[in-house]
Amino acid sequence: MTQQEQEHLFIADYLAKLPSEELLSQAHTNEQQIEWLNLRLSYGLLSVFWKESQSSRHNPLDVIADNKQIDPHICEHYRRWVSYLMALWQFVQIAEPPFRERCLKANLPFNYPFQSSLQMFLAFLEEEAEDEFLPCLQNHYEKSLPKMRDLIKLGKKAHLLKNEKIVLQEQRNSLEINKFKSLEKKHFVKERRWYLLFITFCRIEAKSNRLIKENFDKFMTEFYEFHSHIATSTRKRESAIWQKSYSYAWKKGKKFSAGKGGAYSG
Repeated sequence: MTQQEQEHLFIADYLAKLPSEELLSQAHTNEQQIEWLNLRLSYGLLSVFWKESQSSRHNPLDVIADNKQIDPHICEHYRRWVSYLMALWQFVQIAEPPFRERCLKANLPFNYPFQSSLQMFLAFLEEEAEDEFLPCLQNHYEKSLPKMRDLIKLGKKAHLLKNEKIVLQEQRNSLEINKFKSLEKKHFVKERRWYLLFITFCRIEAKSNRLIKENFDKFMTEFYEFHSHIATSTRKRESAIWQKSYSYAWKKGKKFSAGKGGAYSG
């Protein structure tokens, strides 16, 4: 087995262990514990799709979808999630070495924590899983699906052209970009720490480094394709094999769904 194949399997095993057991220890209500279990199940399925993406074997979940036992949209969700993470993994392998060099030269007041590109990628995966779980621990958190769709649409418009080239627009569409930033800050701010530092570095480097730019383009394209698919799924109608999504809120450990009427109820 090559090193690349070993890393691929290692990542699959790591995904299956997200979110961490430490986060479960912070869940004090039944609904918070159920939220953690649902996320662990979701990452377990992601692990299967990640592993099968480099295999010639037929994914058993596709067979279940073909037999109308689960909605094919679910399988497509995980395939796009894998494509997005694959693009991020490839991007990290290219951009982490110069990022590490820049950090070490900057004499930061804290140590650079990653010994390899793989270690950085695993940290990003863990941060993303944390960000999905932590809202349920807040005293009050609202997830508006219409605002989420607006955020994805505005973000894509602000950062991507139709030919899938990244554009750092500082003058053009400034109103759209400011609207996107305001919406992101108000409703979907994420504490992604090293991920945000890394992406900021890559945005700057993409202006002069062709290899980083090409892979940044690919990553951002896959990122928005994945999240656009999520936005589309929120509009799907309820069926025997599909549960419709609604906006929701977390209040002191309890989850309230907006339901069809738009008002939150337990």
